Parts: sequence; C-alpha cells; structure tokens
Amino acid sequence: MTRPFPDHPYLVGFYRPFGAEMDAPDLVVEGALPEGLSGTFYRNGPDPLHPPHPEDRYHVFDGDGMVYAIRIGGGRASLRNRWVRTRKFELERAAGRRLFGVFGNPRFNDPSVSPMDYNTANTHIWPHAGLVYALMEGCPPTAMDPETLETRGPETFGGAVTGPFTAHPKTDPADGALHAFGYCARGPGSRDIRYNIIDADGRLRHTAWLEQPWASMMHDFAVTASRVVFPCLPVVIDMGRALAGKPMAAWEPDRPAMFGIMDKGGPGGDSVAWHEAEQTFAFHVANGFDDGRDIVMDVAAARRAPLMPAADGTLPDEQETRFRLTRWRIGGNGHVHEERLDDLDIQFPRIDDRFQGSRTSRVFVNGTARPTAGRIDGFDAVACIHTDTGRRDEFSFGPGAYCGEPVFVPRGPAEGDGWLLCLVWDSAANESALAVLDATRVADGPVARVRMPARVPGGFHCHWRPAA
Repeated sequence: MTRPFPDHPYLVGFYRPFGAEMDAPDLVVEGALPEGLSGTFYRNGPDPLHPPHPEDRYHVFDGDGMVYAIRIGGGRASLRNRWVRTRKFELERAAGRRLFGVFGNPRFNDPSVSPMDYNTANTHIWPHAGLVYALMEGCPPTAMDPETLETRGPETFGGAVTGPFTAHPKTDPADGALHAFGYCARGPGSRDIRYNIIDADGRLRHTAWLEQPWASMMHDFAVTASRVVFPCLPVVIDMGRALAGKPMAAWEPDRPAMFGIMDKGGPGGDSVAWHEAEQTFAFHVANGFDDGRDIVMDVAAARRAPLMPAADGTLPDEQETRFRLTRWRIGGNGHVHEERLDDLDIQFPRIDDRFQGSRTSRVFVNGTARPTAGRIDGFDAVACIHTDTGRRDEFSFGPGAYCGEPVFVPRGPAEGDGWLLCLVWDSAANESALAVLDATRVADGPVARVRMPARVPGGFHCHWRPAA
C-alpha cells in the first residue's frame, strides 16, 4: 500500500502526482487543428510512484518519468501516457515503496538495491533513429517505442555510454547525427566529460574525453556548425558533502563561469580551450552559432541557479534566480560578453530546430507575464522573442495558468514559419489542454486547444516527431 505524499511545494497543486496511465482515442478539440499538422507531441516529467523517505528532502527533479504522447493528424487528436519502466521503477513497484534516496542519495537507499539502478528518466524525450529516448543526465538513455510508449530498456550504443548522458542532446540538421555528452562520466563527482556523436541510424560515430575545471552540474551545452561549447558553471557536485548529509549539488559563490571550446567532433583532451568569465548561470541553451571568430549562445540566464541550495543547505533569493533571455558572446580572443536580450521572466527557450547550430533570429519561450512573489513555476505566457530587433510577440493564458515548454512545428521553409504547441493547466478549472498557436502571430492566441481527459501535472521538456 502506497503511503500518502507529504505536503511539499512540488508534490501539490501543479506538481501533484497523477499516478495513472491512460489511453484516450479521440480528444475534444476546441477550434480547428491546422491542416498538415501531423505527428506526435511528447512531454516528459516527474510523476513519483511512491513518496520519499520521511527524512529525505524531495526535489522536483526526482520523480519517476512519465511520458505523454499526443498524436495529431487529420484534424483529430489522441493521448497515451506511460511511466518509463526503468529498473528503479520496476524494483519500487514490486516492493510497493520507495527504495532509493532522492537523487539516489546513499543515506536513504534500501540495502537491497544498487546505486547504479537509480534512473528516473524524467527530464526530456528525444526522437532519434526510429525510437524515442527518455533522458535524465545521470544515466544512459532509456529507449521507448514511439507509438506504444513501451519501454525497450537502456541504450548504451554498443557499450560506449554506460553512465551519464545529457538530457539536452543536439540533432545536427546537416546529417541527422546526435551530439551528446555526459558529465561526471567516470563516477559521481569526477571532472570527466564524455562527448559522443551518434549517427542518424543510431550507430556510435565518435567518442572523446575531456576534463572540466571542477565537477559542475553541466545541464546543457551548445553545438555550432563548427564547434562545441561546454559551460562549467558554479553548481558543484561534491559526494563528500552528500555523505555528510549536505547537498550533493550546491551553488558555490566563489566560482567564476568557465567555457570550454572544442572543434565539433574534436579529440577532447588538450584540444579544449577553457575561457573564464564573470559568474553567471543557465540551465538551458536555446541555440549556439558561429559569428565570424566569435561564438554566440542565446540562453535563459540568471544571476544564480534556482532550486540549487548553497553548501549549507540555504536556498537562494527568488529574485536572483529569475531567468531572462541572454546572449553570451565568446570572442575569438576568449573574452566573454553577456547581454540581456529581453526582460520577460522565462524558463524553457526553444528555436526552430531546423536551424540548430546556425544563426537564428527567433526564440520561443514560456514566461511569466504577471510576476507574483513565491510562485512555483506558474508560467502563464508563451512568446516569440526576435533577437535581431528585440520585438516580443506574446500571449498570456491568464491568471492561474501554468504554461509548459513551447515546441515549434514547421509549416513553411522560412525560420519560424510554423506552429507553436504547449501544454497549459488552468488551475481554477483544474483542466489541461494542448494549445496550438500560429508561431508568426503568437499574440493572436490559440487557433485550437486539445482538451486533456484529466489534469496533466507539471513536467519538463517536450518534443515533436512528425508523422512518417
């Protein structure tokens, strides 16, 4: 019998666990789904099967992965959601209780389990080579069937990936290859990074090893047409600290920011040049591209990492952790310049993925049009920010709305000509819907809303897979 979940900010309201799998063959559509919009919208996020140990500190990054697949075509839509059946999930389901500490903290692991089996697979969902991969950055990808969402199991690409693998790989439009990395790749707290390229058919093409200046929590990176950029930022992994009962990942205020630059497909090691910059932080990179000798990275940046405590466990001031669309320019001389592009409080920046690694002028974001103190990720708006002119095209879903990551779906060949899809929860009505907007006229609001048969709890990242 599962115990009740504790009263925790990330276990109530928007994030309250749903705890069920569904199949809904014909969803209610308000408005009209666009002709030609045909494929599947995927969303991954945490839906813990069991509550944590009473003495353990729950974290929103920790819940078991639950993938939602909303299929669209011919003006109709259907829904299927499934837990990612990792070994952690199956062991805990059989036991009827939580067996692993939060983030796999060994202090709260049951003696019957191996720390190597801690995998939530809850952060991103990425189509590649005929499968979709449920991703979390501490483990190899978990392969799933894109139609049934049946879990196929861990993917090691011939044994090359047996440890951490980023939740934010990049698909190279030039050849369909997947570029990825894993930090702490030679064990928790190690400085080692493994950089991989997997070809369009799912075969490993390249592996390189490098070391970052310290064991930072490297959530995302950038891949341009010619180079790769690894941001080493001040959230530091320290296993000794974790074993002492303090945060394993903590903000260390005396650290600068460091950027490692390497040729795309480079050998690693001494071929990586590290450049120091003033302290800054970003979880998510919208895009990176070459601009002459410079590298430009458009990111959601903050003065300090949200959700990540200091070494003594104290949490940051909320105002320091609000993300804004920001441009990092790494000069050919190694100098790093930071420029704020927009003042909207944002979370998940995305682009037209057909232009990944090339110069782009549009970033799609979810954001907070009506800032409120103490909010728990209540992003009520979606926007297109034009980085070349500074113009923002924005639509707010209104007070009490919770808007997830926007995903761009192409319509025509020009950058940004297409549709924008995002999941929205109306907290007053306790209803969820997939909103479809014209990406060239975001302020006009949704042209269609696909109503979900039940509330979809808060989650993380999304992706679109076009129909064959």
